[in-house]
Amino acid sequence: MSYKVKVRAIEVNDQVFWVNGQHSGIYLTMAKKMINQVDMILKHHSKVHLIRFDLRLYEYSSDNQIITKFNRTLFRWLKRAYNLKRVGFIWCREIETAKQQHYHYVLMLDGHKVRHPYDILIKVKAIWEYQLQGSQYTPKHCYYNIMRGDYDSLQEAIWRISYLAKVRSKGKKPSQTKNYGTSRIN
Repeated sequence: MSYKVKVRAIEVNDQVFWVNGQHSGIYLTMAKKMINQVDMILKHHSKVHLIRFDLRLYEYSSDNQIITKFNRTLFRWLKRAYNLKRVGFIWCREIETAKQQHYHYVLMLDGHKVRHPYDILIKVKAIWEYQLQGSQYTPKHCYYNIMRGDYDSLQEAIWRISYLAKVRSKGKKPSQTKNYGTSRIN
C-alpha cells in the first residue's frame, strides 16, 4: 500500500489541490494517480464530464473481476452511444462493517459529447443490477462539468475524488487484489 498522509492539500503536476484527507488520511500515491488521470483527460478534451456513483455487491468476492466485466460492458456502450474515443475512470474497493465489498466509481468523459449523467446512470444501473447482480447508488450532486484552465471547477471535482483515496475501509482483501484502479490515459 502507498504512503499514508493526513493533509489538507497535495501538489500534482505543479498544481496544489485541496483534498479530503485530514480525518482518516489518504493514500498519497493513490490520490496522485487519480488526480493525474483527471489532468490527462483534460489534455485531450477542453471540457470533461465527471460522474460519481457507488456500486455495491450482495456477496463478497476476493478479486475485482466484476469491475472488469462492468468496465468492458459500460465502455463498449459509451463509445457506441456517444461516439467517444476514450473513457477515463477511477474506482476504489472498500469494506467497512458489511461482509462484502463496495466500490466508489468515477467516470470521466468528453464534455462536448456528454453534458448530463441521466442516461448514463440508467445504463450503469442496468448493467450493475440486472447483469452483475449488485445494487447501484448515486450520491447527491453526482456530476461535475470541468473546463480546461478553470481551476475552481477542477478543484471542486478533485475534492470529491480525493475521498476515494481515504485510508479508512481499505486493505480488507487478499494481498494480490487491488484497492483501486484507474484508466491509463496519457
